[in-house]
Amino acid sequence: MKLIRAEFENFRLLRNLSLDFSTDSTKKLTVIRAENESGKTTILNGLQWALYGDEALPGKGRDYRLHPIDWEVSAEEQIPISVQMDFEIPKFRQGPRGLVETTKQYRIVRSAYETLSGVKHTRTSSTVRLFELTDRGSEPIEPPEALVHEELPPELREVFFTDGDRALSFIETTGVAKLNSVRDAIRSLLGLDVIKDALKHVRKTGSEINKAAKAIGTDETLTQITARLEQIEIESEALEEKIEDSKLQFASFDQKLSEIQKEIEAALIRGDQEKLKRDIGQVKQQLEKIDKLQTRAAKEHSDLFKSPLLLRDLLAPVLRKGLDKLSDLQTQGKLPNATIPVLEERLKATTCICGESLDPSDTKGKQRRDHIQCLIDESRKVDALQGRLTNLYYSSRSLEQEDATDSNRWVAKYEEVIERRYQLEGVRDEQGKKFKALEIQLDRITDTDVQGLRTIQRDYKNQRDRFNTDWVKYETQLEEIKKQHRSLVMQRENLLRQQRRGARILARLEVASDVERVLNNSYDRMTNEELVKVSQLMNSIFLNMIGADPEQGAIIRKAEISDDFDILVYGPNDRPLNPDRDLNGASRRALTLAFILALTKVSEVKAPNVIDTPLGMMSGYVKKSVLKTAIRESSQLILFLTRSELADCEEILDAEAGQVITLTNPAHYPRMLVNDPEVKERMVLRCECNHREECGLCQRQMDVGAN
Repeated sequence: MKLIRAEFENFRLLRNLSLDFSTDSTKKLTVIRAENESGKTTILNGLQWALYGDEALPGKGRDYRLHPIDWEVSAEEQIPISVQMDFEIPKFRQGPRGLVETTKQYRIVRSAYETLSGVKHTRTSSTVRLFELTDRGSEPIEPPEALVHEELPPELREVFFTDGDRALSFIETTGVAKLNSVRDAIRSLLGLDVIKDALKHVRKTGSEINKAAKAIGTDETLTQITARLEQIEIESEALEEKIEDSKLQFASFDQKLSEIQKEIEAALIRGDQEKLKRDIGQVKQQLEKIDKLQTRAAKEHSDLFKSPLLLRDLLAPVLRKGLDKLSDLQTQGKLPNATIPVLEERLKATTCICGESLDPSDTKGKQRRDHIQCLIDESRKVDALQGRLTNLYYSSRSLEQEDATDSNRWVAKYEEVIERRYQLEGVRDEQGKKFKALEIQLDRITDTDVQGLRTIQRDYKNQRDRFNTDWVKYETQLEEIKKQHRSLVMQRENLLRQQRRGARILARLEVASDVERVLNNSYDRMTNEELVKVSQLMNSIFLNMIGADPEQGAIIRKAEISDDFDILVYGPNDRPLNPDRDLNGASRRALTLAFILALTKVSEVKAPNVIDTPLGMMSGYVKKSVLKTAIRESSQLILFLTRSELADCEEILDAEAGQVITLTNPAHYPRMLVNDPEVKERMVLRCECNHREECGLCQRQMDVGAN
C-alpha cells in the first residue's frame, strides 16, 4: 500500500490543506518540513482518523475537538469536517508467464459534523466511504473497513503511523505493558491473529460435536461427561477473559507506577530534597553491596562442606595411621622403588660397582650377569604393589596438616564465615532501618506533593499486586480444569467406542483435535521462527543506525527480542543495558525505528511508514545514519521534520526525496516569521519550498540570522 494524496477540511489547524506523497520506487521519501505547532501531529492524527475513525484519535476521540479552535459562529452552526485520502494497493494475477503485478487506486473519505454551543461542542458519528478509482470513474466499495483493515490492521497503527515520542513505548514502558505492545505488534503484522481466529472456530466446532455426542444414546455417564465438558468450555472462556483482563489491568498499574515514580524523582530535585535523594541513593548502594557480600558469604559457607579440609579433619585418626606407615616405608628406602633402574644400568656396563667383571664373554662375568638379571625379574614381581604404594605416598601428602595451628582447621574456617554472616546481617538491618527512616523523612516533607505521590504510589502498587494475584489465581484454576478436560475427553472417547453410533462422532472429534493441534503447532512455529528474524534484522538495522561496531569495543554491542517479547540491549561482555536509563535519546529513538522497520520488512507487508519527528534528539553521524537506513528499509517513507532535524541532512534529501513540502503556521508572526502572512485565522499554510529554500511565506527569523 502507498499513500498518494491527502486533503483535510476543517480538521483542527488544517482548514484547507492538501498533501502529495512520493510514490516513486527510487525516490520513495516524502518530507513535510514544519516547525512545532505547525500541524505535524494533527496530520498524523487526521490520516489515522480517515482510516480507523474515532478509535485512532487521542483518548479514542472522547472530548477531542476536531474543528478549528477559533471558528467563529453567531449562532449554533454545524461545522463540516473531513479527511480524504487516495492510496494504491498492489494486486497480483496469474499470467502465462507467472505472477503479474498491477496496482489499484482507492479513495477513502471520512466526514463528520461538529455543532458549537457556547464553549461546548457535539460531534455526529463519522461517515466513511471507500471508492475504487478507475478510468470509468469511481465505484463504491462496501464495507470500506474490510479492505482497510486487511491492508493496515488497526493493531498496527502505531507501527505504520508513528509518533516519535509515543513509539518509545515499545522500549521505555515497563513490565507487562511493554511486552504486550511488542508482542501484539509482532503477532498482528505476521498475521498470527488469523490462526488465533481459526483456533477459536475449531474449538467452537469441537463444542458442537461434543453436544452431538450427548444425544447418541442413553448412557447416563456419557451424558454427564459431555455436559461437564460443555461447562468446562464455558468456564475456560470466562477464565481466559479474566486472565487477559488481569494482565491488562496489571500492565496499566505497572505503567502508572513507573510514571508516578518519575514524578516523585522530579519532585525530589528541589532545594534540600536533593541531599535527601542523594542519601537515599547512597543507602540503596550500601544495601546492594551488603546483599552481594551476603551472597558471597553464603556461597563460602556452602563451599566449606565441599572442602578437603572437612574430609581431612573428619578422617584424621584413620589417616594418621596410614600416613605413618607410608612414611616408615619411605624411611626404609622401599618407597619409591629404585632397584630395577640401578640393576638395569649395571647390565649396560662390563664391570660391577664392586669392581668384579660383568663381561658376558667371561664365564664368571656371565654368571654375575645372570644373577643380576634374576634379581631384576624377582623385583618386577613386586613392582606393581610398590608402584601403588609409591603413588599413594605422594598423593596422600596433601592430606597432611602443613600448618598445625587452629586457624587451618575446618571448624575455625566455619566459625569465621558464620561470624562474618552474622555481622553482615547486623549491618544490613542497620542500613535497612536507615533507609526506612529516610523514607519517613521524605513523606513528612510538607512543601512538596511527594507525600501525596507516595500515597498514590502505594495505592497503585496495591492495585497492581492485586491484579497480579488474580492473574496467577485464574491461571491456576484454568490449568486445573484443563486437567479435568483431558481426563474427561479420554473417558468420553472410551464410551463412544462402545456406542453403535459413537464411531462417527469420535472420528469428527479426532479430526477437530488434529486440526487444533496443527494450528497450535503452526502458531508456535511461526512465532518462534519469525521472532528470530525480526530480532536479527532489528539488531542489524539498529547497529547500522548508531554506528556501533562490536569488533571495536562499542558501548552498545547488540539488541534482541527475547522469547517473551522483551526488547533487550547489551553492552560489553554481554552485560544488559536498560534502554530507558542506559541509552541516550538518540539511541532510544533509533532502537524504536529499527524495531518498526524490521517488523515491517520481515512481514513483507508493503505499507507506508509515516513518522513524526523521528530525528529529534539526534545530531551528526547518528542522525544521518538513521535517515539513510530508514529510507533504505522502508517501501514508502513519509517524515515530518523540523528545520533542526533537517540540518546537516540536506545532501541526503537532495538524492533521496521525491517530494518536499513546507508548512507554516501564520500565528508565528511576528515572533518567528519574518513576513506577515496576512491571514487572521489559525490555520496551516502550504508552500512549495523544499529543504533548501524559503519564501516570503515560510521565511523565519532564524533563516535571516543564518544569512
